[in-house]
Amino acid sequence: MTIQKKKLKTILNFIIVLGVSLVGFIRVKHPLSYLIGVPVVTWIAYLLSNAMWTDLIFGEKYGSKDT
Repeated sequence: MTIQKKKLKTILNFIIVLGVSLVGFIRVKHPLSYLIGVPVVTWIAYLLSNAMWTDLIFGEKYGSKDT
């Protein structure tokens, strides 16, 4: 992966994770959700967006080896 693609993927991941976490902190009502719910959902959003940018947009295989 080239450096430009890595930078673009990092910026796109940051935007998605920031959006998910902001919505989570705005919409959450229970204090325990701030400690558990929002971080877990943000982490899942990061993993899914990372896989999405890698597979769909850049056409690369995520976590697989070329033999």
